Amino acid sequence: MTRAPATRPRRAFVFGGGGVLGFAWMLGALAAVEEHTGCDSRDADLVLGTSAGAVLAGLLGCDLPLDALCRHHQGVALPEDPQLRYDYTGTGTALPPRPGWRPAAPGLAWLGLRHPRQVSPLVALSGLLPTGRGTLAPIHDLLATVARQAGFDRDWPQRPRPWVVAVDQSTGRRVVFGRDTVARGPGGLVRIVSRVPLADAVTASCSIPGWYRPTLIDGVAHIDGGIASNASLDLLRDVALDEVFALIPMGGRGAPDPRTPLARVDRWVRRAVSRTVAEDVAVLRARGVRVHVLVPQPRDIEVIGVNLMDPAPRAAVLQTARQTVAEQLDGADPATRRSTAGGQA
Repeated sequence: MTRAPATRPRRAFVFGGGGVLGFAWMLGALAAVEEHTGCDSRDADLVLGTSAGAVLAGLLGCDLPLDALCRHHQGVALPEDPQLRYDYTGTGTALPPRPGWRPAAPGLAWLGLRHPRQVSPLVALSGLLPTGRGTLAPIHDLLATVARQAGFDRDWPQRPRPWVVAVDQSTGRRVVFGRDTVARGPGGLVRIVSRVPLADAVTASCSIPGWYRPTLIDGVAHIDGGIASNASLDLLRDVALDEVFALIPMGGRGAPDPRTPLARVDRWVRRAVSRTVAEDVAVLRARGVRVHVLVPQPRDIEVIGVNLMDPAPRAAVLQTARQTVAEQLDGADPATRRSTAGGQA
């Protein structure tokens, strides 16, 4: 009797927000996942990215090898690696440029007061922040170049399919580029978002209020998707999947003994993000989806510090993440370690 070939698991990777160092942590974490499971993240069905995670999702969607990305990030690219022209200090600085003085979107704050169930408090409050003056041009140029070289200057990648999360600043609603066909604006105005270039969508997802300018797409301002949800795992609740790897650089418990106000805020934010992720994970697991959540450990937190936008320790963050996530996987359920790109775990 001939045995039927194993069915490839339907797999998704989720990349949360976390700034410059969150991106570095996810590179190291994903390298550990690929080494320990034997799966190539580019073979996934879906890569869901928010903010810094959107950059990684976009690059993987354009078929960039992870090992080449890691080498480039550490400044040790090989001659045969894809040529990535990107200055890591271009968008990552210790402090943002001095912003303007007027609230960027007071209408959004007012909308949150009028409809608190429609607009979350954090999204509403972001409207009171002044307009940032930082630029995401290096991110946009990187994604535009990579997408053009991969043949995706007009069409979106299909395997893995990137879903890129941003927030419409006029309504406070999430827009999932790569998934949504249309989005509704004020007064029910419908606009087509399925044709948005990948580089524009990723830039929109990274537009941190008060730090960077909002990204205009079809004349509509968009801001960082992490304002609505750090990882947006809830978007996968109705997707047919067997396995999800969630890399959450803003998760974890934070510093065990925070001694400064910033360290205490960092720990509070991390625990809040972890609570939301745990709720979404519980729903997915109740549907029978295998979910592996990977977060920074105390050693990671020590190397990262409290300024996620400082590019200086990025190489050390990447290397440490590679070690700590490998340890997390070593201590995980055996199914995680047996999971491969070619068969069901």
